[in-house]
Amino acid sequence: MFKILFCVYFIHILLPSSSAYQVPAAQIKLLQPRGFSVSIPDEQGITLFAFHGKLNEEMNGLEAGTWSQDITKSINGWWTFYDMNAELKPGDVLYFWTYVLKDGLGYRRDNGVFTV
Repeated sequence: MFKILFCVYFIHILLPSSSAYQVPAAQIKLLQPRGFSVSIPDEQGITLFAFHGKLNEEMNGLEAGTWSQDITKSINGWWTFYDMNAELKPGDVLYFWTYVLKDGLGYRRDNGVFTV
């Protein structure tokens, strides 16, 4: 009986869960007359959203990038980074990674790419 209980405990507790949180794909919007925003939807337990990105240059691992900002408050159901000054042109490529603090644990979504 002990072996069975141990196996059940091991399978459900110690092995990584297939339902582990995954950072949502970022929604990127171009703003007019210039600028852009990067957003993810709010979910219960999220206390921080971070955006790190570079324009037309791939990220070197988890470097901070040209843009590196922590967002500590959601607004209207969205966690959003804004840059109102960036001038993005057709063909520009935004390379980025995002980070979310949810229920006290950190989660990343790496290798983001957005082409204007």
